[in-house]
Amino acid sequence: MKRIDHKGLTLVELLFATAILGIIATAAIPLLSVLLESHKNGSARFQLYHEGLIAMERMTAGVRKTTVVVVPNSQKPSRDILAFSRLVNSDNDFYFGDPLFPRIDEDVHDSFSSGGYGIKGVDEDGDGMFDEGDIKDDDEDGFVEEDWLDGLDNDGDGNIDEEMIKDMNLDGEFGILGMDDDGDGQVDEGTGEDHADDDEDGLKDEEGVLFAVYVYNASTKTLSEIHSDPNTGILDPAPKVVLSDHVTAFQVNYEAPEKILITLTLTGDGGEGITFTEYVYPRNTFQRTGKRVK
Repeated sequence: MKRIDHKGLTLVELLFATAILGIIATAAIPLLSVLLESHKNGSARFQLYHEGLIAMERMTAGVRKTTVVVVPNSQKPSRDILAFSRLVNSDNDFYFGDPLFPRIDEDVHDSFSSGGYGIKGVDEDGDGMFDEGDIKDDDEDGFVEEDWLDGLDNDGDGNIDEEMIKDMNLDGEFGILGMDDDGDGQVDEGTGEDHADDDEDGLKDEEGVLFAVYVYNASTKTLSEIHSDPNTGILDPAPKVVLSDHVTAFQVNYEAPEKILITLTLTGDGGEGITFTEYVYPRNTFQRTGKRVK
């Protein structure tokens, strides 16, 4: 039988191998540290990008579909706040009774909401004062009910359909002149000399506009989304959620009624920054003015 030799390393060979492993480990530690730091920074940047992307998507998607952008506006075109109708069917009615086609913001008060002043707690005209003037003055410009729903700037202030009257389209009839708005087989029916029943459902001014308001707080570096309350606006008890606590800049520019520029900058704990910039075109403005909507 052949004898198997189980001879191992000699002491000299073991010391030599240990020395080589030590050299390799010494060289590898800095590289590993760099890799770990790069992974940490990459993860932090990804999280930052993710936060900013979600915030931008919520704002741009909302503006694109909204019936009205309240802030910013032509009175002060560059703001650090954004407010628009969030398309809530608050009176739970539908075109021709079909739940797939809700009627949204179709019969508004002479003020956007029962709380008045546009959105309570919001400085609509950017003059540093809140909720000043007449309760019906939605844009806080000192005039009341100076515009109507037709896709035009009737009062010449650079804004479109921003402060509507009781008869929203000023055609002197209930709803749209000559149209069966509620699908009941009757045209222009209703009661009241003010023709305030814009959807011909037998009620008038029953739908207040509910807004999504994005507010930037520089001291806490937060961008918050607030859903306005019909009576108290963005004041308590309006629901509020913080979208990011890394915001170092937020600016919304009103370049035209159908052209809004949103810029958002987030800065991480390590000083890395990401800036998001996007133009948004409110579809309902395009539809009202007869322009093509893709």
